[in-house]
Amino acid sequence: MGVDLTGVQKKKRVVRHHTYSTNPYIKLLIKLYKFLAQRTNSAFNKLVHQRLLKSRSNRAPISLSRIAVCMKRKSVWLEKGKKAPIAVIVGDVLDDVRMTRIPALRVCALRFSKSARERITGAGGECLTFDQLAMVAPTGKNTFLLRGRKSGRESVKHFGAAGVPGSHAKPFTSNRGKERQRSSARRRAFRHK
Repeated sequence: MGVDLTGVQKKKRVVRHHTYSTNPYIKLLIKLYKFLAQRTNSAFNKLVHQRLLKSRSNRAPISLSRIAVCMKRKSVWLEKGKKAPIAVIVGDVLDDVRMTRIPALRVCALRFSKSARERITGAGGECLTFDQLAMVAPTGKNTFLLRGRKSGRESVKHFGAAGVPGSHAKPFTSNRGKERQRSSARRRAFRHK
């Protein structure tokens, strides 16, 4: 008598050991954080190394407002006189025009949009690169890892079967013909039921 394999046992966990990126700077950062992960025995460096290996779609961007909210929550628990932690994002930092005032933040990221960098430095904050972070905090002490929502991409909204009851998948529509009108401005007779 054998054991029934339902398919769950056969699934292999995929772990990336190298990057598919052709960016030489990311490749150098991967080497640096692999070295730090082996030498410092800190979980922070291992996590940063893993996230640097991820694909572009898995390194989702994060907005300035999200960083500000998370860092405000974190700073509530700080003792008096202690320096605020550095927000570390393995991805891009984008500006959010809806937030008028931004606190002084210390942020480390792979890339900053031009307006996000201006606003951080204008508020008395600091924009760091990952090689600068390795000098400031080689073990990841006084840092706070953040990441953006992977489900924020436009393509994710189309995942699933559109039109099926209970499904919130966004249909692919064109603006030609009355049966294929854009889903935002459809006439009542041809709306999604």
